[in-house]
Amino acid sequence: MGRSGFPPAVEPCLPVPLGKRSGVPENRMGFDRRMRILAFYPGISAILVLAASLLFSVALPASAPADDGTCAMGCSHASRQWYFTEGFTGPGFQEWLCVLNPSTKNNLVHLDFLYNGASPSGMEIDLPPLSRSTLNVNHLAGEGREVSVILTGAEPVVAERPMYFTYGNKWKGCTTGQGSDRLSERWYFAEGCTREGFEEWLLLANPSLSENRTRLDMVLENGQVLRQEVLLSPLSRGTVFVNGLTGEGHDVSLRVEADLPLCAERVMYFRYRNAWCGGHSSSGFVCARDTHYFAEGYTGPGFEEYLCLYLPGDAGRSPVEVTVRFLFAGGPHRELSLTVESDRRYTLNVNHLVGEGREVAMEVVGTGRFLAERPMYFNYRGFCRGGHVSTGAESPGNSWFLAEGTTRPGFHPYLCILNPGGEEADVGVDLIGFSGELLRREVAVPSLSRYTLNLREILPRGVDFSIRVTSDLPVVVERPLYYPTADFETANAMENIRRLSMDIGPRVEGTAGEEAAASFLSSLLANYGYKVEIQVVPLPNGLYTRNVVAALEDGSLATGEPRKTLVVGGHYDTKGRTGSPGANDNASGTAVVLELARCLSERGPLPGLRLEFVLFGGEERLVDGTDLHHFGSRYYVASLTPEEKTSLYGAIIVDMVGVGTQLYARTMGIGPMDLCNALLAYSSGIGVRLPYLQSGNYSDHEPFEKAGIPAVWLEVKDDPWYHTPQDIYEKIDPRHVEHVGRLLLGFIIQQGS
Repeated sequence: MGRSGFPPAVEPCLPVPLGKRSGVPENRMGFDRRMRILAFYPGISAILVLAASLLFSVALPASAPADDGTCAMGCSHASRQWYFTEGFTGPGFQEWLCVLNPSTKNNLVHLDFLYNGASPSGMEIDLPPLSRSTLNVNHLAGEGREVSVILTGAEPVVAERPMYFTYGNKWKGCTTGQGSDRLSERWYFAEGCTREGFEEWLLLANPSLSENRTRLDMVLENGQVLRQEVLLSPLSRGTVFVNGLTGEGHDVSLRVEADLPLCAERVMYFRYRNAWCGGHSSSGFVCARDTHYFAEGYTGPGFEEYLCLYLPGDAGRSPVEVTVRFLFAGGPHRELSLTVESDRRYTLNVNHLVGEGREVAMEVVGTGRFLAERPMYFNYRGFCRGGHVSTGAESPGNSWFLAEGTTRPGFHPYLCILNPGGEEADVGVDLIGFSGELLRREVAVPSLSRYTLNLREILPRGVDFSIRVTSDLPVVVERPLYYPTADFETANAMENIRRLSMDIGPRVEGTAGEEAAASFLSSLLANYGYKVEIQVVPLPNGLYTRNVVAALEDGSLATGEPRKTLVVGGHYDTKGRTGSPGANDNASGTAVVLELARCLSERGPLPGLRLEFVLFGGEERLVDGTDLHHFGSRYYVASLTPEEKTSLYGAIIVDMVGVGTQLYARTMGIGPMDLCNALLAYSSGIGVRLPYLQSGNYSDHEPFEKAGIPAVWLEVKDDPWYHTPQDIYEKIDPRHVEHVGRLLLGFIIQQGS
């Protein structure tokens, strides 16, 4: 499984400083300890000792720039000291620090901030007992800073560092840093890549009062070793762009050796396969191990899993025999053995080794010490793309902690438990830090198996929590956390336009293409959590078209005055006898409706509106020059009871919004204008130009207006490829799709609040 190449060679470079980021701080002798705050947790008021503007917030930004996921290895112990090397509070980056105090007494924690080319600073916080606190590093360290954080507690704590970003104004994602509880003169990283679509960084923090000379060995896939030396100023943080040192097109493992103890971290930003954007970070290793355990792993649809192996040259020149045991969620395990040679980087494709569709954990054992990391890249549930990485655990344990966790809108947390032993393990999972409560769940994990908990099914929505796991037998735990966001993601809409117009193609009413589209739409909406109904609509030619109707179950809401229902819809069929794949007319509108449905499902029911998403079949004219059109929407309106019509707030129709120059709000002018006027007022209030244009009966607003129901049609004009074979995916302008989606999402939320 290894990669052959040239014999190992070391290419030395002269020592170089880290440029303007590593200037010597003016104050080398200590940190500014004048700032002190009391951390907030549910049930205890925040006490501000300094300026209110510096108090952290536990709320994530309303539009955090992420469509990615992270995975954290459980921590086997709390520690008084944590080091987080990576950190950035510049444009497009939002950094947080999640701290769990597992003690039953208050805990005073000191934070020291090390910067690139600036003097350090510090502050203190008080943590209440058995609490999870979330610190806003952008506010505490200042905006526009490259920063490392050193956390020192009077009592042991557990900490993680989530970051949400738009990297280089091009790749959105999130990472989580688990930090290190020690400094070391040596650090190792098995994974690394400078191939197309990957940009790799090495971050170094020097907490010493002396200058620190550091040597970097970059081990390439062919065994070649490139060496670079850097000089770290006292009490500073340094940044190394690995691509710039190795060149493009390599797999890279890293070995770091310094004169004085320091801390290191590797961050990678990527566009994997030119499609899935994101980032992941690793705290690396201070020494090689002879065992590595990985609780998480999945080879199902949209997931690609790898195992990276590296034997450092300074760990010995003798090859190591490595055995990988794959453990599944049920079923017999599987094993693979290979020889790992010194200063070689090996990459195994887990999907190929275990097959597709498997939940898989790994026990990796060597005859000597080596390194292993597990990168995974994914399109989670078809609407969250990214990647994460794990260094695994050195050994199973009876106790584990994870500081970060949330069920806020747009977050999907899981807990993976690996039992590598020969007997069933009784595992207790304590969820700490929401509403001042502790929720416990007990599970039995069979021997030699992997178990997965979906924490969104256990916890209420909108809570932050930490995790404590205890077990009667040694186990290993990891926490995958996917963040599809609750904001309008243009990538999702564009992917659905592609699926409809390219994968399915023409969707003429009554044909197999239209039926396939209805099935696809139904499956997608059900995946978003909706109860879906298919309305079969007869056509005058003896065939049938279909409406796809979706609504959220929200019976748990308090009873009271019935809420008005807002219909959000558009047609998905295409014009017959034109050869049009219907990318703009109307995969574009359908995709906007789908992404709005996903976002609003993530946010949960609105207090003032009940939402129904309807994708209509048979909108196009069956016979030119006749009134044979709008079969789906006319059927839908005709099937409404008088009570249902009365309860309708109105209908928003999205039709042809991907091509043209200007978005218009359109009505026939024969029905109530309440909904249209509300949308025009909202647009004006947020500074968006949305002209009104009266229309004929050209879209599915027609039957609503004729029934006296407020309706408005959103259209971008003009489309020169309308009803032609050139109405293709490549003609769609994503900016129009995003503009319409974000406008409607904001409007719907406002109307429902």
